[in-house]
Amino acid sequence: MKKDGNSGRYKVIDTLKTPDSIHIIADFSGCLPELLNSGAKGEEILAQTITESGLHCIAIKSHQFAPSGYTAAALLTESHITLHTWPEHNAVQLDVFTCGSHTNAQKAYEFLKKIFAPSKVSEQIFFRNLNEIIQKQK
Repeated sequence: MKKDGNSGRYKVIDTLKTPDSIHIIADFSGCLPELLNSGAKGEEILAQTITESGLHCIAIKSHQFAPSGYTAAALLTESHITLHTWPEHNAVQLDVFTCGSHTNAQKAYEFLKKIFAPSKVSEQIFFRNLNEIIQKQK
């Protein structure tokens, strides 16, 4: 973006493209119980997901809850993937958010669905961009 000297407002330079993102949010229930307890297992699942989908990892971290369950997050160059497990309900809530390739995000999501093997899935897919909030001035 470049500041317009006359108005003091920002204008979008023609060569700048607004971010084109996909955000997949899902709740899985009836998941494989052995995948829901350990944060280390969540980190392993995220690493496999990133490899399988062609995304690019910066870091993976998890937080272990007592007596079981975890939150695990992968910071990607494209954005992030998070897992929030509820072992007492055989459930996981997840999101995959990426800028750029929708295909790689969808591959990551399908891999997670395969790994957790849920009996029930609730999902929402959002295609996001900043066109609605960036005001183009010419």
